[in-house]
Parts: sequence; structure tokens; C-alpha cells
Amino acid sequence: MGEPADTDQSPAVTALQDDGFVVLPVLLSDQELAAAVRHADRLLDGVGWSDNDFDGRQTRRVYSLLSRVGAFEPLLTHPSVRRLVTARLGEVHQFGMLFLSAVDPGQGSQPLHFDAGVYPLPREVEAETNVIWALDDFTAENGATMIAPGSHRWPAGRRPQRHELVPVVMPAGSAVVYSGRLWHAAGENRAETTRRALICEHVLPWLRPADNHTLATGVEQLRSLTPELRRLAGVAPASEYLGLVGGEDPEQWLLRSTRPR
Repeated sequence: MGEPADTDQSPAVTALQDDGFVVLPVLLSDQELAAAVRHADRLLDGVGWSDNDFDGRQTRRVYSLLSRVGAFEPLLTHPSVRRLVTARLGEVHQFGMLFLSAVDPGQGSQPLHFDAGVYPLPREVEAETNVIWALDDFTAENGATMIAPGSHRWPAGRRPQRHELVPVVMPAGSAVVYSGRLWHAAGENRAETTRRALICEHVLPWLRPADNHTLATGVEQLRSLTPELRRLAGVAPASEYLGLVGGEDPEQWLLRSTRPR
């Protein structure tokens, strides 16, 4: 299992494959961005800082977003992003970790990591392709994500040096799509304002995602989501014999008026 055989060879897919990341500038309309920011602020209201160094002791995070997806839906299902993720992972994939992040002033740099490191798989396997949506401008001063270009191809054990890191600078409403094997970290916020972002991981359908979306969302709320969001929440079967409910497609099971006894 190595690099997937991409059928889409657009410049964005090529950059993602070769460099490990690609920035898609200003994908959202002014109205979509404003709605997403308002929704983010409602969710962040009253949320305290994280209690560990990795998440950030001056960073606020909100999980379980599918139960209150609201104005984030256009981001989670944006066709430009979906095409890139599909090119890397295949038609059937699912959300991994999904959360809202607010990096407040004074937050230091996050420890360097690659997201797919949670899975005991060979380095060459593209098990995860992820997206960071900028709800504010990402700048070198306010903690823009730091990445090591090309590091998704590095052998196990190699770690980035400081001079190999570059900030992902992009305007609000943009997204960076990157390999789960790419070394990266949230940067230090030296500005006087908060940097907000929506982070959406995608993993292969036969892997256990970092977040249990079906339990966190609940059956009734899953029924209210669009079919596309339900599939991304992990409802879709991973294959003909993987991910069924009592031998039946979970989409059909979920949409029945009553549950089987």
C-alpha cells in the first residue's frame, strides 16, 4: 500500500501529491464566511482553554460539531475540497477528528507532529488527508500553521528542523488541504487577536476515526443530516462486507421509521 493512484491530475492534486499540501485561496463567499464566523463565535462562547500542552493552554477547542453543524456545512462539503480528498483517499472515506479551534494571543507553538501518526501504519500509506479552514486571516504573526513541505515523503524517524518550516499564510475563507503524513504544527500567536479555524480530518473507511461521530451525533441527529454528511460521519459501508447493520446498508437502516427489534 503506497501512494493512491490519482485519476484527477489537476495542478492542485499534483501539488498535494508532490508537496504534501495545497492552499485553496478564498473559497467562501463573504456571506458564507460571515455566517461561519458567527456560528464559530456562538460555539466558542464560554469555552475555556485546553488543559494540555498539545492542544494549547491558551487555545479553545469545540468538538462534536455534526450535532450542531449549522453554517459549517458549506465548508465540510465544499466541492473543491471534496475533489482533492477523494483523489487521495477514494470515493468512500470518513471524517476523522473534526473540531473548531481558537488560538488566543500568547499561545506558543504547538509540538510538531503528523496527524496519521496515531495509526500504526507504514509511512508510505496515505491513510489520512486533512483540511484547515481559515476563519480569520492566517499570518506569520497570529499563529498560522507551520508546515515542512515534502515531509510526507520522509522516512520514519526524520523530524523537521526549524529552517525547514514555513507558515501557511492565507486570507480568511481559504483552506489548506494536506497529507496526514505531513509534519506541521500550529504556530505561535504573537498578535493581539485570536486566530480561528475549522479543522476537518478525513481517513480511510476501514480505519477507526479519532472521533466517534455516530455516538457524539446520535441517531436522531444523524437522520437530520444530509446524505453527504451522513456518509462522511461514517454511515456509509466501507465495502460490500464492512460496515453493515444486521447485514443491511446502514443508510437504509437509519432512515427507517422505526428501529429493528
